Amino acid sequence: MRRLEPKPVARIWGGSGLGFGPGIGEVWLAEAPLLVKLLDPADWLSVQVHPPHEYALRVEGKPGKYEAWYVLSPGELVYGLARPVSREELRERALAGTLEEVLRRVRVEPGQVLYLPAGTIHALGPGVRVYEVQTPSDLTYRLYDYGRPRELHLEKALDVAILEPTPLTLPPPEPVLGGERLLSTPFFDLLRYPLAGELRVRAEGPTLLTLLEGEARLGEEVMRPPATLLLEPGEEAVFRGEGLWLAALAKEGA
Repeated sequence: MRRLEPKPVARIWGGSGLGFGPGIGEVWLAEAPLLVKLLDPADWLSVQVHPPHEYALRVEGKPGKYEAWYVLSPGELVYGLARPVSREELRERALAGTLEEVLRRVRVEPGQVLYLPAGTIHALGPGVRVYEVQTPSDLTYRLYDYGRPRELHLEKALDVAILEPTPLTLPPPEPVLGGERLLSTPFFDLLRYPLAGELRVRAEGPTLLTLLEGEARLGEEVMRPPATLLLEPGEEAVFRGEGLWLAALAKEGA
């Protein structure tokens, strides 16, 4: 078992709600075996898309990117398209600045989970803080950036974008010892563990545990958000206190 140190990252869209000062858009909690972050946008993130493994390996020579969000604060975000579009229409709208007319805006609430398979067009809106888990890849194609002077990757984004609405619903949580499995994907699982008194967590595989709320004790050590631990397969941890843990379980192929 290993304690990981958070790494604050400044972003042009960063807010001040993560406890590391203004302009900090991301706090990286772990970089392997999965990339786990907290995000706090004060402005809209770019409208972007991530490539699937097959495309990324062929074009970029490295794996693609699949991710999920656990919502920490309410607000609005972009999740896919509002209706089917052609590649040509998507290109024209991105260049003309009218892309927002075909994006699907979704209101989200704390505790909601959204899976973002590769190819899903997406963007976080102002004030929507999230816990983000993703395969450890840095491949992001910007499709639209609200006129900000940053590089776009229009043709590559069009190559991989899903050109029809992406289903938003997830199956109900599955009970597990001490908590519940919120999401299961081919690359990672997301689990939630409420802490009320005592909690025992046993890692099914490489597991990143992050304390999101409250205070937890592990032996004599006192932990507060966003404390993050890496548990190896088969390791157990027994916590005492009051709070909420999220766990990202890495699978083969992540």
